[in-house]
Amino acid sequence: MLRSLFVVAAACCAHTATAFAPAAPMALGAQPRAGVHGIARKPFRPAVLPALRMADQSDQVIDFGKVGFSEAENQMRSLVFQPEGGEVEPESRCRVNWDIKLEQALNDHINVEYTASYAYHALFSYFDRDTVGLAGFAKFFAEQSLEERGHAEEFMKYQNIRGGKVVLKPLAVPDMQFSRVDGTSDALYAFELALMLEKFVYRKLLDLHALGADCEDPQFCDEVEKYLGEQVRAIKDMASYVAQIKRLGTGHGVWDLDKQLGDAVAA
Repeated sequence: MLRSLFVVAAACCAHTATAFAPAAPMALGAQPRAGVHGIARKPFRPAVLPALRMADQSDQVIDFGKVGFSEAENQMRSLVFQPEGGEVEPESRCRVNWDIKLEQALNDHINVEYTASYAYHALFSYFDRDTVGLAGFAKFFAEQSLEERGHAEEFMKYQNIRGGKVVLKPLAVPDMQFSRVDGTSDALYAFELALMLEKFVYRKLLDLHALGADCEDPQFCDEVEKYLGEQVRAIKDMASYVAQIKRLGTGHGVWDLDKQLGDAVAA
């Protein structure tokens, strides 16, 4: 039986406070641009920060020893990066009405996508074991992992397009254990976990869309909508796999589905 103690860091972490640099003075006679409701918008001008940093760490130090390991088994305790002083990142020239709340929320969602990719990679590793021998399942979950990572990269590129700064955060380590490895339950529980993941990502996308509407950023809402339809279809696919496995039962039925999954990924 699969025991999933999967915790997504992005779901519970608070937004990191970000300082603002003073806005540049307006040209003589220039008027602030009004929003949808006639309220003048102030330009968003974040403070200049180092180009390489991680959330919840000092802007000047990246301590890898704090990521992903308990104190007793920390293999990266001595790995600390500190850049040379005096180097700063130039301010973005393409930032236009990119709300700081959206910048932070998008960085949180990048973490959600990476964490889902991490969980799918763990499933790939399990089904790839010689004691399990379900190569089709392994290939399927490897492809899902790559897809989620691809989404994270696309959101990172969008952050750069809007003039924001990508802030990578520690990933939640999925603790997944199969108490039975005889093929009688692991396939079903793996797809039930996948269904849960897809629903979770969908809810996070809806939260992003709602925040974009609150911040009066229709272009951001359009961008998020590109993923909503894909996510709905992914939920349907995972739910169908759960239903199929319950109908097939164990043994030869799982073996046959494994072959179908392998052929579908290869195609």
